[in-house]
Amino acid sequence: MDGERIKVLLVEDDGDSRELLAELLEDDFEVTTASDGVAGLKAFEATHPDVVVTDESLPGMNGTELAQQVKEREPRARVVLVSGYAQVEGADYCDAVLRKPIDVERLSRMVGELGDAARH
Repeated sequence: MDGERIKVLLVEDDGDSRELLAELLEDDFEVTTASDGVAGLKAFEATHPDVVVTDESLPGMNGTELAQQVKEREPRARVVLVSGYAQVEGADYCDAVLRKPIDVERLSRMVGELGDAARH
């Protein structure tokens, strides 16, 4: 890595989960948060993160729709979809899918690897 921290956008509509995950990821990454898909897309355009971590079930625009929009704007950006469902339609726009409940260590490792890949 070039000394700059990997930039992560975390999109989660549950405020407590969003705050907790952001706090845990901030130890290793530069984290921006959004509370829904539309706000997530605006934040993506404003901050140009390396990795987007998004919940599937979001108001306004779900996680797979957000992933598609992100990939259209910046194909090098990586997307991790978090879902409680085993199968998610549209998940082919995502670089990884994690089932809930989230294993934070696994998520952090995944974000680091995808963030490095997005930069090279």
